[in-house]
Amino acid sequence: MPNEIDVLLPLNPRTFYVLLCLAEEDRHGYAISKAIEAITDGAVRLTPGTLYPLIRQLLVDGWIVELPEDAEDPRRRRYRLSAFGKRIAQAEARRLDALVRVARSFHLLPAGSRA
Repeated sequence: MPNEIDVLLPLNPRTFYVLLCLAEEDRHGYAISKAIEAITDGAVRLTPGTLYPLIRQLLVDGWIVELPEDAEDPRRRRYRLSAFGKRIAQAEARRLDALVRVARSFHLLPAGSRA
């Protein structure tokens, strides 16, 4: 029987990238966007029209939390991965790891290679 997190999987890749970036450190929206661009070598670019609705939904769902105003720039909203969001990201990482192991078993990737 699936648990409360398993029913949420698989995640949309954009959602997973946001959670990954926030697992590393708290960030504001623009920093999330730039981090995603960096970890994907520019292959994924989230425009504000894509990123901010996603952030709003993650806030509503309780996967991330908004931090108090930044004293240096009160216009910037900073976000943190919630404990629930971390569990979801971990579950998705395990799911993807299992999928890559299956791909290796079918010789689609060499053993020990990065996917």
